[in-house]
Amino acid sequence: MTCSPFTAESPEKIASSLRQFLDDHCPQGIELDVAISHGSPGVVVPLESPYVSAATRAIEKGFGTRPVFIREGGSIPIVTKFRERLGIDTLLLGWGLDDDNTHSPNEKFCLADFHRGIRASANLWQELATR
Repeated sequence: MTCSPFTAESPEKIASSLRQFLDDHCPQGIELDVAISHGSPGVVVPLESPYVSAATRAIEKGFGTRPVFIREGGSIPIVTKFRERLGIDTLLLGWGLDDDNTHSPNEKFCLADFHRGIRASANLWQELATR
């Protein structure tokens, strides 16, 4: 299945819809102020991308199992710019687990995953070099 590289809705439309929804559901007597600081269209990298295939092989070598693909968001606007201006896919690979509480006060990271991530990263460079 090939996915469009961009989401259907603009950040402005999403922000406007969210603001309207919150205004419509704000309890009487409560003052609501929604500040939108920035936005960038989302990007979906197709699983058929040769870079995703290289990453799949590298992760399997580094972790000993095939990756499970999920759609997960982030706020890294340069990824959209890379797609728009350079026409390239970007790989964003994280080695942590959901319960690592990334970017929270009680963040943790398993040392074994750190080492597996290093192996997967090294394998990825090799995969990309021989592509």
